[in-house]
Amino acid sequence: MSDFLVLGLIPGTPIQITFVLWIIGVIGALVGFGIWFGQRRHLFRDWLIVTVLVVAMRHEPKLS
Repeated sequence: MSDFLVLGLIPGTPIQITFVLWIIGVIGALVGFGIWFGQRRHLFRDWLIVTVLVVAMRHEPKLS
């Protein structure tokens, strides 16, 4: 089993994980996350606005 890990082979398959394959996987994950975040950025923006408003209202001096 350690021979497979040292050689970068996935046990039971002829697939060998190389540096190029690893880099392609990382780039693919980053692109996928970028697309997902681009579609969901309004949720983050709304969360940020609400958080800033809640913090501002807590520190607002009372008028009465």
